[in-house]
Amino acid sequence: MTNNNWQLIHSLNDIEPELQKQIFAHSNNPFTSLAFLLALEQTQCIGESSGWIPHYFLYKENLYTKTLEAEKSAPRFGLFISYLKTHSYGEYVFDWAWAEAYQRNGLNYYPKLLAGVPFSPIPCSKWLTNSSMSELEAFEHIRQFSVQEFDISSSHYIFPDKRLLIPVDDNKDIHWIEREGHQFHWFNEYQDGSLLTDFDQYLSLMTARKRKNIIKERKKVRDAGVTTQWRSGSVVSDLELETFYQCYQSTYYKRRQTGYLNPEFFQQICRTMLDKVQILFCFHDDEIIAAALYLVSNDTLYGRYWGEMQEHEILHFEACYYQGIEYCISNKLKTFNPGTQGEHKISRGFKPITTYSYHQIELAPFHQAIENFCLQEKQQNKHYMQACETRLPFKTGD
Repeated sequence: MTNNNWQLIHSLNDIEPELQKQIFAHSNNPFTSLAFLLALEQTQCIGESSGWIPHYFLYKENLYTKTLEAEKSAPRFGLFISYLKTHSYGEYVFDWAWAEAYQRNGLNYYPKLLAGVPFSPIPCSKWLTNSSMSELEAFEHIRQFSVQEFDISSSHYIFPDKRLLIPVDDNKDIHWIEREGHQFHWFNEYQDGSLLTDFDQYLSLMTARKRKNIIKERKKVRDAGVTTQWRSGSVVSDLELETFYQCYQSTYYKRRQTGYLNPEFFQQICRTMLDKVQILFCFHDDEIIAAALYLVSNDTLYGRYWGEMQEHEILHFEACYYQGIEYCISNKLKTFNPGTQGEHKISRGFKPITTYSYHQIELAPFHQAIENFCLQEKQQNKHYMQACETRLPFKTGD
């Protein structure tokens, strides 16, 4: 890169061990942990053949400089988690229509630059750093280099952990487009702001009709003879993990697809992430019939992969929502992110939250058209979220 502080690397193992340790100390999310990202690399879930080509950008300032001026300030470092993409699968911020518009005009939309975590729509920072440089300021350096070196059509930063401040540059005609979306998250909070003590206390916050419906759903699962057990990555057996993988793939087989992740990936994260991996197994007559895999941070539960070998009415809600809520209450976790989409989450107490992404399209006419689209989409998203709020199951007032 033209800026000597930046270095393009294609594997996280290209970072010196001590610096690697320092960088990932700035990750507070399991999806941006070294163990998770390395598992994607080392099990070949990402790479040239997958269309997710690692293009990590390493930032080093004053790290090895011995000048008097450099000694006045502490070394600064950072890592931007980004990829060169040759398609738009596994992102969950959909730009297929943009790619089609390029194609109709005889232009290539791919490759494009994407900052995000593969196959994981998780709001979290992809810029791990101890510097004061903002995420979009850092990503702008990366974008400029990638335009020159790889002829990318566009740059995309998906699912940051918060709304970002867009830098203003009067010398540029094109700036970052902000796009909004939504997810449904559960929050562990009683009326007085304290953490919930049990599932019954959570139900007490709801209207009678919604409360009765959830009690009825959970009873249906018990009456069907289904039981559940949690296993952490540190104790799950090879046979259990193999059965989980069959469940995981069954979800894709129904759509005549295959999952993005291979068995080796799940084996590796169980070995390296240990109790940060939690798998809920559902049993009937002592046989595993369904499973859901979660990841855990210090304050949040993330529901990610689910599947069932036998279809049981309501079991998905039990395994992917109610059991997750109980886990959060028992382990004093503040938030439960069960994944993308799903209006059926609303009646079970999952609240709509705004997600963000940032985009820059290199061809000005397309950039303007996409910006106009995102502005209209933002208004639609706002109205939709307001409508979702009215459908929450909680009591209003005394």
